[in-house]
Amino acid sequence: MKTLHKYLKKRKTAIDFLLRKPSEKYTANTFHKLRVEIKKLNSLFDLIHFCSINFKRKATYKPFKSIFRQAGKVRELQIEDTMLTDHFGKKIVKNRRENLKRLRLKEEKYFFSLLNKKLKNQVNKKYQAIIPHLNKIDKKKKITYFDKKKNYIQELLVQESIQIEQIHKLRKQLKILNYNKAIVDKEKPEEKFSKQNVLPELLGKWHDCQVIIKHLEKTLKRGQLSVTELDQIKSIKSKIVQESNVQLNEIRNTLPESRLFGGHN
Repeated sequence: MKTLHKYLKKRKTAIDFLLRKPSEKYTANTFHKLRVEIKKLNSLFDLIHFCSINFKRKATYKPFKSIFRQAGKVRELQIEDTMLTDHFGKKIVKNRRENLKRLRLKEEKYFFSLLNKKLKNQVNKKYQAIIPHLNKIDKKKKITYFDKKKNYIQELLVQESIQIEQIHKLRKQLKILNYNKAIVDKEKPEEKFSKQNVLPELLGKWHDCQVIIKHLEKTLKRGQLSVTELDQIKSIKSKIVQESNVQLNEIRNTLPESRLFGGHN
């Protein structure tokens, strides 16, 4: 399919551009864009893996995965800093902000150390390995893939007592589906699913809260905090947990009403 070849080329161009960018030109948005591009590429791998038996998905994704994970560590610290500032402003203890910055710079340094010539060569070889498998994706396999993906998501959507682990799965699977539908659909996904945009948005906000809660718990376990910092971190965690629980209830209330799909594509 010509569309898939063009899509792969577009992802390659975008990822290469971001990886060539000098470290001093990287911003919070650069890390975000890089992760989105790799998510789109990995979603394509999901489609290829379904349609082409010989496609080695894990091996193909391996060099991208190391970049994605390390960029994620930087991104999580950026999200935490932004959310804490938005929620609590100058009330945050100065040491907490300084500690977040120190951790972020450490993770950024390791991220840029990964982007050596060897890794970039591995990434380029993987692009070439993907191309022959794109030709294995025909209309029949594509329809079967989307039907199975939709059915799996719909099973999660209609559950009345969905568990945390399943919500994480739902969020990931919705992203994969939407990214891949953007390849094959002439109409834009945001136009097709405009009535259901509330669910992905809720899932995204809830996930951001989970990221911060996890970081705060690590901070509390590490210790080395003053009494003031300890009290504030506990207070911040408590407020974000409350916010997360509200979002979780909204997600659970939304699920039984969600019907994203209908008919074949």
